[in-house]
Amino acid sequence: MFKKLLASIGVGGARVDTQLDNPRLYPGELLRGRVLVHGGSADQDIEKIELVLMVEAEQESGDHEARGALPLGAVRVAERFTIRAGESRELPFQINLPAETPINALAHYGRPLPVWIHTDLAIDAARDASDRDLLEILPPPPVAALLHAFEQLGWTLASTDVEVGTARVGNVASTLGCYQEFELRPRGGNFRIQEIELTFIPRGSDTHVLIEVDARFGGDSYIALVMGPDFARRDWATELRQRLPI
Repeated sequence: MFKKLLASIGVGGARVDTQLDNPRLYPGELLRGRVLVHGGSADQDIEKIELVLMVEAEQESGDHEARGALPLGAVRVAERFTIRAGESRELPFQINLPAETPINALAHYGRPLPVWIHTDLAIDAARDASDRDLLEILPPPPVAALLHAFEQLGWTLASTDVEVGTARVGNVASTLGCYQEFELRPRGGNFRIQEIELTFIPRGSDTHVLIEVDARFGGDSYIALVMGPDFARRDWATELRQRLPI
């Protein structure tokens, strides 16, 4: 009885460990792994095990922005079961990452963008145990191509963050309750433009891009473009030079 009481308050209780087979992957790809559950000193009822895709996002609050963990989606790995004292269980899983999963495997000088899998082990009449596993989300080819084109024109990636809300490019809107912004700065400075911000929204075989140009004098301007399946055959540096005052 005493062991059960201790387990119910988290002492000697069940432990969870999530192991990822491919933590470095692209948005839209399949994340594979397993959840290992280790029983404690007494039998315990597990209400559920869920894996939650999380990102650190910014949200405006009054005159300032607050950072916090934002869930992007959850997958149930196990329903209610009993883990016996000293028992171990292995629960394999596969998760399709959303195509709009924020990208963080990029070289820049800004604050790192955490994207991770949060494992929630809900224990009956006990505190939840949790596990956090970081992901490296690679830039899809259209994103990499446009960032490279800007680099050719003297604009480097300074930082990237995720904002709570919805972004729109024409009649296409983001769907995760947040959107990612890429902030570019000119090497050596630019008299007319202070910075450029990019937002990418993938939709099917196309990638919709919103380009915000922050002028030093005057208001911001916006340009929308679509990168289709033929994006790799186009000279994006030339197109950007023709469409933007850079």
